[in-house]
Amino acid sequence: MKILVVAAMPSELKAIKEWIKSAKLKTNLNIEYLCCGIGNYETISSLEHYLAQNSEPTFIWNIWVCGYRNQNKEKKSDPFQVATVVNIHTQKEMVIPPFLQIAPMKNCFCGENVVLEKSDIQNKIWSISDEMYFDMESRGIEFVALKYKLPCLILKIPFDFIWEEKVVKEKCYKEMSDKISEILKNLPYHNYLKQILKWIDV
Repeated sequence: MKILVVAAMPSELKAIKEWIKSAKLKTNLNIEYLCCGIGNYETISSLEHYLAQNSEPTFIWNIWVCGYRNQNKEKKSDPFQVATVVNIHTQKEMVIPPFLQIAPMKNCFCGENVVLEKSDIQNKIWSISDEMYFDMESRGIEFVALKYKLPCLILKIPFDFIWEEKVVKEKCYKEMSDKISEILKNLPYHNYLKQILKWIDV
């Protein structure tokens, strides 16, 4: 049994790794870690390179932040599990088979660039629902998972409000990374691992 935990940035992946390594796990549960980079193309390239060099995992577990929007601009940081991934450019939907559920299931839009302003297609998506989530990796994760017939778990944590994100200056990178790392450190890993271990025993 091998789980491949995937996150976009090294510092955030380190935060996940440190917590999981501190937990007492069953000896038959092997967890490996991969930094995939930001964006679908980087994700696909990194994952396929890993799979070419290593034995295939039982499933891929992506943990990362995402953008969000809701009508009242309320901060919603509760983690959710991605049920479907919608390509923001083509509107094509990819359904992720729910072989295991560890958090509430929601849909996520996915694109190639950071969303800084509205465009015609984004305005159409905006009108679909009062609540939506956006990231730049989930489509790449599911693309590779489907290609290699591997189950995947995509866990997202709402982090920044869509459309209001500003261009990040270099001096802000570390501050943003530290905030993300802190969020990832405080996820309920005990609960997630308990459900994963229960699924393994089935």
